[in-house]
Amino acid sequence: MTLKKIALAAAIMAVPFMAQADLKALDDTDLAGVTGQAGISIAGNFDATIGSIVYTDTETGVSDGSNSLSLNTVSLSGFNIDESNPLTIDVKDNKLEIGLPGINGGVSVESVKIGANSIGGVAINGLDMAGSTVKVWGH
Repeated sequence: MTLKKIALAAAIMAVPFMAQADLKALDDTDLAGVTGQAGISIAGNFDATIGSIVYTDTETGVSDGSNSLSLNTVSLSGFNIDESNPLTIDVKDNKLEIGLPGINGGVSVESVKIGANSIGGVAINGLDMAGSTVKVWGH
């Protein structure tokens, strides 16, 4: 579940916010031609790189760096969301509902280090989050 949350967060952070609009008053004639939508859909190709993710234990008396774990050069690649099956964001029952489509991609970590010593790399291939739903609401 944690990997899904990381992948979702990375994907959302990668979305470029290119649209800007001015707010303008509408008279009744203009307003009559306005139709609404139930939510928004997001499609696109998402790739990202994270320089490092570091966990450090706060153990006292350790100064040689052996109390840290780092994931270096983390890459998220191939996260493509097709327009025919987009990520959807709706409000249902007073909750924000995010529907994840077939997002296929991979995650790779160039090196995993404990202190200064590398213990290898990690690759996750064929990651598919289809059918997942995230609900968000205030309390």
